[in-house]
Amino acid sequence: MKDVLERKFCVAPMMGYTTPYARNLYRIMSKKAFLFSEMIATKTLIHSKNTHSIIANDNQNPIAMQVGGSDYHDLKKCSNIAYELNYNEINLNVGCPSKAVQKGSFGACLMQDKNLVKNCLSAMHINKNIEVSIKCRIGIGRNFNYDYFEEFIDEILKSGIKIVYVHARNAILNGFSPKDNRNIPPLNYGFVSKIKQKYPDINFILNGGIDTIQKAIDLSKIYDGIMVGRLIQNNPFCLKNIDTLFFNGQSSYKVSEDTIIEYFNYIKPKIGTDSIYRLLSPLLNIFFGVANGKKFKIDIHTNMKSNNFAKLEEIFLSFVKEKSLLIN
Repeated sequence: MKDVLERKFCVAPMMGYTTPYARNLYRIMSKKAFLFSEMIATKTLIHSKNTHSIIANDNQNPIAMQVGGSDYHDLKKCSNIAYELNYNEINLNVGCPSKAVQKGSFGACLMQDKNLVKNCLSAMHINKNIEVSIKCRIGIGRNFNYDYFEEFIDEILKSGIKIVYVHARNAILNGFSPKDNRNIPPLNYGFVSKIKQKYPDINFILNGGIDTIQKAIDLSKIYDGIMVGRLIQNNPFCLKNIDTLFFNGQSSYKVSEDTIIEYFNYIKPKIGTDSIYRLLSPLLNIFFGVANGKKFKIDIHTNMKSNNFAKLEEIFLSFVKEKSLLIN
């Protein structure tokens, strides 16, 4: 039987960012935050021999694998892969508006065919030990239409899912980049509140526009849970207080030289198997908003060019030691 897991604070799936390396750093600082893989296309997951750097789950639970696709047979296979890799959940992406995703017939464009989405989700139910969920928008196009959103939810819930992550903006499929779609369409949290009233037993997790920890705290008191992305990307050290603030933990994590040592011990065996940027990218924004951080960033980038991992670890250790009071 699958575990009963809290999703009061979730780290959103982000292409190029929520790598296994980033998730390891996140898990060092928070044992309770619910993590997501990067989105991976079903056919890539099934057929590629190079998916390990996306889907590896090195004791990072609680965690969900997010997939993109619309072929029932492929989605069932992906659920089995996620289960075999000890993921707690498999999540169908019905929110990404990018052109490449639309070309593959998945992402936000699927909201135009609610019956197809319901059948996709039904196919993903392989056993009781892995949760099936969806991440969607509140609609398609420039105009709000609550009835459209409600009818979509009405249909997909017939698949038996109990968890819906909602980016509370419309997706605009033409003329907007993915970045535009994360910021320009207006937020409407009211849609999520209203659908929750209709389905009190379904967990609706709110995503979109949550750019501070205080805002996350405030919204988590209203909704079943919240999901943040760019906030963590910009400053992963935000996670050090999450277990206390959202899960009644006894104490916050203290960022120290041990944090850097533990992280480097994780990535050292991966040197040569993945790019230096991908290995170190989770740490590259820790200088955000810290006095004289620019000097450290210059040193980091210089030594990344020469692949000098020993020196890079030394620079990160020096930064954390010198700035300990500021980052804690």
